[in-house]
Amino acid sequence: MGSFRRGKADCGDIDILITRPTDDGRTHSGIIRRLLWILHRKEILTEDLSIPDDLDDLECVYRGLCRKDKDSRRRRIDFLTVPWKSRGAALLYYTGDDIFNRAMRLKANVMGYSLNQRGLYAGVVRDPSNRTVKLNEGNIIASETEEEIFRILGVPWQEPHERVRS
Repeated sequence: MGSFRRGKADCGDIDILITRPTDDGRTHSGIIRRLLWILHRKEILTEDLSIPDDLDDLECVYRGLCRKDKDSRRRRIDFLTVPWKSRGAALLYYTGDDIFNRAMRLKANVMGYSLNQRGLYAGVVRDPSNRTVKLNEGNIIASETEEEIFRILGVPWQEPHERVRS
């Protein structure tokens, strides 16, 4: 994800987005638990920096350190699980870059929407005295593809490598 998806030559960390279609009635619930167990056993994961409270949740973030072998430098690795319906918003959010993301969220706010890694929402009501506090979640209007979010916001499509602002 992130810098790799944007085509950067060097990546400071490894971000892996995990999801799956649910049309067969199955989900990716529990995948993080199994993945961590295997990668720790193989000594690929060397340190847990942040473990989700619920390893079986469809939406969670694991942060750790990994290495290819005992002689390798350790690298930061993040596993991000998201519900299938949120895959487009998650791709958009985790691809970045951070300045591009802020511009997209600002555009959404100006249009009366709210954008995060779960989706684009309409009808979000915020506390007038503290705009960072949401009084309700609103209604999701786009989340499955990046393209639908770009289209609703009136932003011309940009490939990941074109989203570099910093």
